[in-house]
Amino acid sequence: MPADAWTVPNLLTYLRLLAVPVFVSLHLGGRPGWALLVFLGAVLTDSLDGMLARMLHQESKLGAFLDPLADKVLTGAALIMLFVEHEAPLWMVVLVAFRDGAMALGAVVVRRKGLDVPAAPSRVGKYATFALVCFLVLGLMDETFTDSPELHAYYLVAAYFTGLCVAISTAQYFVRWGYLWVAPSRRAP
Repeated sequence: MPADAWTVPNLLTYLRLLAVPVFVSLHLGGRPGWALLVFLGAVLTDSLDGMLARMLHQESKLGAFLDPLADKVLTGAALIMLFVEHEAPLWMVVLVAFRDGAMALGAVVVRRKGLDVPAAPSRVGKYATFALVCFLVLGLMDETFTDSPELHAYYLVAAYFTGLCVAISTAQYFVRWGYLWVAPSRRAP
């Protein structure tokens, strides 16, 4: 393991990854309120680990890889759980899966060419992630507090806003980095 594997920010990221099976287990076990609390705790570690990495000067390549991975795993698990419970629409699952799959495939293609993978998220990408987290929190709340039509209305509005943000961030990804998919390799295959 790299020497920087056990920094405080990376430990928080590991906790976020460990929270995913706990979240899924609670959700599938019919305890959406507890699942919501675990999800919120994991989301807070996401904000905290980035801030601590900068404050403690513990930014690392491992952290730059693990942090977005943990985000994708956590939000993906929550989105799938909401879809399974008929709370999230299929189009949202497909849209997020397409974006994340395209980015992962792009990273593999670019790395195999010996090129640098762009790691820094764009501002639009950050907005899309924030919107997705808000959508998921509202969905988990809607599932927990099923008798609130106002909450359900906010959730529906959040779904369309989130879908728009994810679609725009996906388009931006292809506009900004799509050329790397067809760029010449730095090394021979």
